[in-house]
Amino acid sequence: MAANKNTVSKIGQGTDIRILNFARIADYLDCFVDYLLGRTDNPEVNR
Repeated sequence: MAANKNTVSKIGQGTDIRILNFARIADYLDCFVDYLLGRTDNPEVNR
């Protein structure tokens, strides 16, 4: 199940969201949560 538009909007506003939503977004974008959080510039880290 992918995150909905409301979740993406909350991220853009800097609002805290559940970690599960980050995992869903990462799965949808085929990248890792660390990439979404800016902890790495490589979307394929840990692959």
